[in-house]
Amino acid sequence: MDILQLQYFQTIARLENITKASELLYVAQPNLSVSIKRLEEDLGVALFERRKGKIRLTDTGRVFLRYVDDVLGQLDEAVEQVRETDRQAGERLRVASVIVDLIGALLHDFLSAHPDVSVRQFNCRNSEVTEKVQNGDADFGFVFGAPSGAGLEYIEIDRCERVVQLAKDHPLADRAIVSLRDLAGERLICNHARDDEEIIRELHRSRRLRAEPFYECDDQRVEISMITRSRGVSIAPLSNTLKLLNQDPTLNLTCVRIREELPPSCLGMIRKSGTRLSRASLQFYELVHRFFEQEKEIANRYAAGLPPR
Repeated sequence: MDILQLQYFQTIARLENITKASELLYVAQPNLSVSIKRLEEDLGVALFERRKGKIRLTDTGRVFLRYVDDVLGQLDEAVEQVRETDRQAGERLRVASVIVDLIGALLHDFLSAHPDVSVRQFNCRNSEVTEKVQNGDADFGFVFGAPSGAGLEYIEIDRCERVVQLAKDHPLADRAIVSLRDLAGERLICNHARDDEEIIRELHRSRRLRAEPFYECDDQRVEISMITRSRGVSIAPLSNTLKLLNQDPTLNLTCVRIREELPPSCLGMIRKSGTRLSRASLQFYELVHRFFEQEKEIANRYAAGLPPR
């Protein structure tokens, strides 16, 4: 068990309502349920009674809650003492990300509300983000695809289909939909800031894609620069194109849906399991969830206007 599980348990126990706890914690209900189930399995006892959609503490759960309140209360006191000792240094937030424009927008909103928090931002490849969080160099990391590293908590915050990104004057841009076979001979761009390499390698191995990366880069700005200059195309998240066009509708960029069913693009936030979130981290965590709820609404409206596969 870890501290976050105990915080989840304490909140659910006080509210006796998973939905309300989910809203208060900004954690999806399935994630809360899985966390509590694992906690019960670790303890070997049932902490809650579940009847007709209601959840209540068992006698054992009430005993456990008393100890959890004491433990978390003492931990809160210890944290406050440490913060008071180090008050001159102020609050600090460290974030590693694969997408510069995403983290820039998030940090802008965060610092507007919390100007006294100091920030350290790392721009990394997808694989390097995991290392930063595991080594304790970053409080949070944003990655494409669930990481395989141990000791990490992964929270999916965005999921969307993959599309072909290309210039508006590209011969394929007039199509409502394209097949992977249509990309044969195209100069394919592989952006290592996302999980492009894994997807392209798998599609090439299965012979669904008859095109290998022609350009490789680590930065979306380079990728878009090459696409808008008709130097190549890329297989990218739909939300990626949407954000770029929202920022600049005149950009020589568009996207076309892919006929074949591809694994969705999944963007998630990771943190090191068992570490207690600081006040600044909790505030940032809450902002991220609000930010992506708004992003999903916009993306869903845009996707609804695209032709079906």
